[in-house]
Amino acid sequence: MLQMHSNLPNMDIAAILKNRAQGHRDSTYAMLLQLVANDRLSECLDALQQMVTTPRIGCWRDVRGFIRRFEEHGEPCKAAALICGCVRMTNARIRLDCFCGTQSWAAKWVPREPKCRGSLLLQWYYDALADDMFPGAPDAKRRYRKLIVQLTPPQTEAPGLAQLVKRALNLNAATNHSHHRNHLNAMWRVFKQKHQPQQHQPLVPALSLAHSMGAGHNNCLHAGIGLALLLSPHGRMITFSSHAQWHQMKDPDDFVSNAQHLFQTARSPTNGLNANLGDVLKLAPDEPLLVISDMEHDPSDAPISDHINKIAFWNVSYNCGDYKINALIKHYF
Repeated sequence: MLQMHSNLPNMDIAAILKNRAQGHRDSTYAMLLQLVANDRLSECLDALQQMVTTPRIGCWRDVRGFIRRFEEHGEPCKAAALICGCVRMTNARIRLDCFCGTQSWAAKWVPREPKCRGSLLLQWYYDALADDMFPGAPDAKRRYRKLIVQLTPPQTEAPGLAQLVKRALNLNAATNHSHHRNHLNAMWRVFKQKHQPQQHQPLVPALSLAHSMGAGHNNCLHAGIGLALLLSPHGRMITFSSHAQWHQMKDPDDFVSNAQHLFQTARSPTNGLNANLGDVLKLAPDEPLLVISDMEHDPSDAPISDHINKIAFWNVSYNCGDYKINALIKHYF
């Protein structure tokens, strides 16, 4: 183990894993890059290994994700050692899964060859995986491709909340055929039947659309949109950033249109960088609210003090998993 540098006294593996467990993928990758930059590559790989093998910390997708981040911001002279370490941990897991006859999440997140074409480092990673698994074989890449396909678990689970919203947003004008919309809306109805509270809703969703909720921020906006729609069976909710506004969805069951509407609201130039909770309370002084945001709001900052007991807060940055949503519903509804 390399000695910890004095300019990073608090940068230990436990802190990195805790940060990733809270859902902060981007900042976790930045912390790993700091380790590499300070000649602590072995600690970086150790943290990455624990991240992908410890339940509810990270997943094997993080290996691919960190390689992409390193390609953008890392030191090229250290790329070979990083790739070597990632190949070692990935193929070790794949060999074990192959030996045990189990499905492999490591294999699932190995980048497929077509997706490597835009990334030299991912291409290097894939080629090195194949060479390590089948050393000297002239058809190593073909054999490795067949192996990971065989080990990859089939897609049997229904998509989660954030993934449903992403699919709705991907139905753009070029692909927005009615059968795609109907299928996704049907999936949403199934999700609602499983997760939506059955009793009357005492809280009105107030969804933050501040800049930190936007794209590239750990799916916070996608999860927030889904949660607001889930907890508003009649399509009535508030969105807010620098200002607040009411929304009434015309058809609460048209999930695709409603998700796209909220996403376009988030992209509106009238939205600001910050989340002004005070404007929400002025807009709805008599409503009990569930504030959905990626930050910890301080109720004492709100200008309407007698409203504080009617507000519940849900930090979507680390509470967006479906099992957490069930806990939210059980607690508040």
